[in-house]
Amino acid sequence: MLQIARTVSIAAVLAVVFGHSASAQSAEPFRIGAVSFSYVARTSKAGRAAMAALDAFGRQKSLEVETKAAELQKQQVELQKSASMSPRAAADLQRAFEKSRLEFERFQQDARAEIEALQSKFDTELRIKLAPVIDEVSKEKGLHFVFGLEQAAIVWWSPAVDISEECVKRLDAAK
Repeated sequence: MLQIARTVSIAAVLAVVFGHSASAQSAEPFRIGAVSFSYVARTSKAGRAAMAALDAFGRQKSLEVETKAAELQKQQVELQKSASMSPRAAADLQRAFEKSRLEFERFQQDARAEIEALQSKFDTELRIKLAPVIDEVSKEKGLHFVFGLEQAAIVWWSPAVDISEECVKRLDAAK
């Protein structure tokens, strides 16, 4: 809710700031749109396919983690039975357990990193696929800016409101 309020307030400020110059240049009203990337990801075919692949990958990694956790649990049980072993054998078993525990922790971290990397890859791919669609819809609706609702960032803008070239010309002329 806070993000939506922030987005709306940013949009309002931009409308006020750019509204005067836009209305002075043309009679066309200043128009702003918004897109929710999470909604698009949850409801589009491409997004659902990516989420299904991510879920399947996550389940696979969870099974691997569970298998390794069971192996570590077995080693811990053996270690607890080490009281009847020689001190050297118990120390060897303790070292082996600690090594396995560290490997398990690293495996968990690697699994999380792989899942996060896959999520990031899917997000990037969806944004790349979505960019021309946003461009097309924005032009059809006569929008000047489109905000991403989750991050309150401008994800598309009309070249008609871009004053960069004019600023460069005036800056260069001022020298």
